[in-house]
Formats: sequence, C-alpha cells, structure tokens
Amino acid sequence: MKFFWSEYHSTKIYKLYSMLFVMAVYCMFPSQVFAVQSEAAISDGSVNMAFVYAILAVVSLLMVAGYGIAVQKKDIWMLLLFVSVFIVNTGYFALAVSTTLEEALLANRIAYLGSVFLPFFMFMTIITVCRISLPKWFVAILLSGSVAVFIIAASPGYLDCYYKEVTLVFVNEMAKLHKVYGALHKVYYIYLFGYFVLMLGTVWISVYRQKVVSHKHVAMLLVVVFLNIAIWFIEQFIYCEFEFLSISYIVSELLLLLLYGMMQDYGIFPGHSAESICTSQTETEISTADIRVEPPEAVSPMDDKEDNDCVSEVDTMMKKLQEICPAVHTLSSREKDVLCEMLKDKKRKEIADTLYISENTVKTHTANIYAKLGVTSKSELFYKLAQKQ
Repeated sequence: MKFFWSEYHSTKIYKLYSMLFVMAVYCMFPSQVFAVQSEAAISDGSVNMAFVYAILAVVSLLMVAGYGIAVQKKDIWMLLLFVSVFIVNTGYFALAVSTTLEEALLANRIAYLGSVFLPFFMFMTIITVCRISLPKWFVAILLSGSVAVFIIAASPGYLDCYYKEVTLVFVNEMAKLHKVYGALHKVYYIYLFGYFVLMLGTVWISVYRQKVVSHKHVAMLLVVVFLNIAIWFIEQFIYCEFEFLSISYIVSELLLLLLYGMMQDYGIFPGHSAESICTSQTETEISTADIRVEPPEAVSPMDDKEDNDCVSEVDTMMKKLQEICPAVHTLSSREKDVLCEMLKDKKRKEIADTLYISENTVKTHTANIYAKLGVTSKSELFYKLAQKQ
C-alpha cells in the first residue's frame, strides 16, 4: 500500500507543479489574462495591473497550500519563504488600489515586510537544500539584521531617513508612491547585495564539498539566484509600472519546490541529518506490503561462475569502503545487501528485482545508506572508492 501511495504522491506532485507553473507564466502576459474582461476594463491599464497583483497574490497563496500538500518532509524556512512571497504580492495589490497616502504607506510596509525577510528565508532555504549547517548565533545575527532593515524601510510616514519625501500619485488611476530617497535607502541595497553574495557563496561551497546530488540541482539553484538578481537590476535602471519581482519570486518558489521534490525522489531529504533520516525511516522493519516474494529462477553453472567473480569484486570494494567509511559497520544487514547491489552498479529496479522488494523499499534503504556514509549520491560513493584506489 505504501508503494502505491508513493507512486500516486509523486504523480500528484508533478501535476501540481505543472498547474502552478502555467498559472505563474499566464500572469506574465496581462493582455492575455484580461481578454475576458469588458472593453472598458481592458482600456484601463491600471485596473489590469491591480488585477495582476491580485492574481499573483492568489497564486502565492496556492503555492503555500501546494507546499503543504506536495512536500513530504517540510522545511520551516521554505514555508516562511512561500508566506513572505504571498505577503509581498498582497502588499503590491493593496498599494495599487490605495486611495489615500496613509493607505499606500501601510500597503508599502506590508510589501516591505515580505520583501525584506524574503532574501533571508530564501538564503536559509538554499542552505537547507545544500545541506549546510550554520551556527545558531550566525542565523540570529542575520535575523536581527533583517528586523533592523525592515524597521528602517517601514519608517516613511514617521521619519524621513528612508524617503525624504513621499507623495501619492495615480498613473492610469492606479496608486503609486512618488519617492525621493533618503540617506538610509542605500542600506536596503547593501542588504540585498549581501544576500545575493551569500546565496552564490553557498552554492559554490555546496559544489566544492559535493553536498548537492547532481549538476542539475546546482543549475536550478543558480537560476533561482541569478533570476532575482537580473530582475532587480533591470528594475533599478528601467522604469516600469509593474513590479516584475513579484513574478520572479513565484518562479523561484516553483524551482525550489521542484528541486525539493527531485531530491526527495533521490531518497534525500534536504536539511535532515543522518540521525533524523535513520530514525524517521525504519532500518529493519519494512512493511510486508512493500515486499514482493518471488521464487528464484534456475541458475546455470556459467551464471554461477560470473556471480562468484562479481561477489569477489564487490567484497574487495566493501573492504575498501570500510577503510574509507567506518560507518559501514553501522548498516543493517538489509542495507548491506542493498549496498552490495549498488556497488554492482545496478539501478533501483534491478536491485528491487534481485532482493524481491519494492523500489520504494530500495529508496528507503538507499537514503539510510547515504546518510550513514556521509554521501549524497551513488556517483559520490564511487568517487570515494576511486580516490582510495
């Protein structure tokens, strides 16, 4: 039963990804979105932009719900990232429909509440995906810095340190704040630039320490970082009535959510230590529903000779692996069986057929093996053996 649920759950994840991705891309083309509106509404570009922000806020809320449904092992930082994107888009929408300066400033503070903490949450999410540990005091410093920057960004209406002057204007009947930046506005730029550097540094460290499972995962992380950097720089130099960062944030969410799903499909749960993985996934007690009992086929003498040669080679590799990773001794007997088949360079289905278990059970044992041996993939395991040779 667990096996079929896993297959259903995986299918459900990718259907959800597809639906949310289409909705996010659909919002990039306002003229298409508003084709169903009346001619009067279409002629009013401001209403359209406000409606785009409303749709993006709804999509952001769906992303929060999608994360709760699709991701098996949830991470608090990614959840907070999704919530912050929802807050940002809600603030953009509230600002667009504001009628007074007080309302617009309040909406601006809401948008800044999300946009200030969003880089912090995105950085911590990337840290989690890259399986890098940070000391608690460092996280506390980063959080304190985010709180300080938000207080500064929320000061307009009370102090003139962030905006020297701020007035409410209407462009095509859509509310916008006309701002003259104050001395402390540069703090926000420095803050964002610092997090961009931290994110890129984290990805580089994860590659150097071989913390990421594959190059595809690295590429997706780089796309997340550079996408937001590019959009942010473009908006600094090219005037546009629409905040395209609201879309890039959602695309970043989709990529990170997809990356999370891919890593879980590898049997690796980002941010979870070896101990937590091993305690959450039973080592020796596997449900009988996952076990497929089949009679062994007859083996010819030639096949038997080849099997003996293969066993001898695997034994040699196991001895070398024990010298490199003493934690091999902590593996359960079933995990050692799976490891031996992995050393024969067999795929998951082949291992399942050989040991008469389901692929889901193989995935569970593989996750335990990786966690105990301190590796993230089979390629990294073979790389360690190659270095020993």
